[in-house]
Amino acid sequence: MNEHEKIVITKYDLLYEQRMSRVETTLEHFNAVMVEVKHDIRWMLGLMITFSAIILGLMAKGFHWI
Repeated sequence: MNEHEKIVITKYDLLYEQRMSRVETTLEHFNAVMVEVKHDIRWMLGLMITFSAIILGLMAKGFHWI
């Protein structure tokens, strides 16, 4: 192995380490975002069900179903 090959391998190792740290950071951020999105989706689903029940109740009262 000559000196050029050692330099190339060292550069590759450094680039690989940088890329892996970026990937790990991105995955941590992505997981945090997913937790927040799940929370928001649950709230949105709850609001949709609640407002649908209110609208159906108003319609039932308006059409004299109850």
